[in-house]
Amino acid sequence: MATVLDVITDALVTVKALAVGEPPGADMTTDALSKFNEVLDALTIQNLAVFSNVTTTFPLVAGIAVYTIGPSGTVVAERPPFVDTVYATYQGVDFEVKSMTQEEYAQLSLKTTPGIPNRFVYHPEYPNGSLTLWPVPYLAGSMTLYQNKIFTNAATIYDTFDMPPGYKKMIRLLLAWELASDYPGLSGDELGKLESDAKTALALVKRNNKKPMMMRSEVAQLDCSGGNNYSNWQNGA
Repeated sequence: MATVLDVITDALVTVKALAVGEPPGADMTTDALSKFNEVLDALTIQNLAVFSNVTTTFPLVAGIAVYTIGPSGTVVAERPPFVDTVYATYQGVDFEVKSMTQEEYAQLSLKTTPGIPNRFVYHPEYPNGSLTLWPVPYLAGSMTLYQNKIFTNAATIYDTFDMPPGYKKMIRLLLAWELASDYPGLSGDELGKLESDAKTALALVKRNNKKPMMMRSEVAQLDCSGGNNYSNWQNGA
């Protein structure tokens, strides 16, 4: 299995800082390891670059609308760069909670309305993100978040590199692009090709991770058979 050192060495060969088969020196690996982790950090905040999700479940407290999520939050968990899917659970029944913008939340005339939460707004503050629910939970329950898993930084160059197909090439090329200014061994044309190859590798990974989209029209869900008045066939109205 590949190690972080393998990826770093290949990236250094890509920018012609090393010959094929030549081992990197200690200074080179120290710098490259730092940039390797910077590449992982940059990928973490790109939704489609992340291949894995984690689930966080925490208790809802009656009358409490705001929950902080992070290493020192009311919910101790990985701080989400963004939140994907949320649902609330009451007495064994799950209720979808949809996202809204801060502007939509600001337009709510009564933000203290009690009930089963069906909307949320997430603020990716640091070090703890902040999740605000509406309506405010009217009784104790639980909430489950699906969020992208944060890439774990490598502690040493000997850490195992274990990612799905396509990631080794992508990270090698992205790392090589970051290293290119430190080791100016590539011509202008070669730099252009490296930039193009890195973008293509990233695009391929994102395309593979892209989730199917469900298109929905509210008008298509309405029954107009009763004349000029729309009726919602989903709830019998």
